[in-house]
Amino acid sequence: MLGILTAVDRVIQQVIAQVLTPIYEPKFVETSYGFRLGKSAHDAIRKCQEYLNKGYVWVVDMDLEKLFDTVNQSKLIEILSRKIKDGRVVSLIHKYLRAGAVYCGEFEETTIGVPQGGI
Repeated sequence: MLGILTAVDRVIQQVIAQVLTPIYEPKFVETSYGFRLGKSAHDAIRKCQEYLNKGYVWVVDMDLEKLFDTVNQSKLIEILSRKIKDGRVVSLIHKYLRAGAVYCGEFEETTIGVPQGGI
């Protein structure tokens, strides 16, 4: 689902992202380029060219279709809770995940997945 944020929600999510990015960014592999700060599709193409120049002949592009739609929210919160010791921050993230959405004029609860379109 696409999340349309209010200005206040954007500010709050940006603050959360600024705190969490230094914690979780180092956990990604170097060759992960999707939705990463300071990385782009052009960087991925340059890396592919580098590998081709080294003699590699295969490039594998992987994209997990519908990944954001199927995230287990409870598992995500459990994983975040291992590093984030402030329960208020974890609770706030959980509230954003469970905020729900309006579809065809009707409110729908969100129990799985994470909304896209936010910070």
